[in-house]
Amino acid sequence: MKINPKKVFNSIMFALFTLFVSLYIASNNGYYEYQNKEKTTLTNEKMKQFEEDIKNGKRVDIKNYLSTSKKNYNNKITKLGNTLSDVIDYSMMEGLEKTFNFFEKMIE
Repeated sequence: MKINPKKVFNSIMFALFTLFVSLYIASNNGYYEYQNKEKTTLTNEKMKQFEEDIKNGKRVDIKNYLSTSKKNYNNKITKLGNTLSDVIDYSMMEGLEKTFNFFEKMIE
């Protein structure tokens, strides 16, 4: 079975174009603005709660008012991507180093 390079290229270009169009539509529909507005609303609610707690004389702790919703994105795909990135980085550095050493020897 022979792989047609033109088909592979066209498939990659189609996927990139689809990704671009979907991100463009999401941006124009205000998805990102909506997400930022939700974060602002949450912050404003926490500020109001903080002010009410001070008025009522409650003990105030900053940890109660900060949102700590850090997501953990570590999974097998992330580890694979990091490993692949490290391998590419190492290969590029070694290749460039050997290339420059070659040219340095040619110049001498």
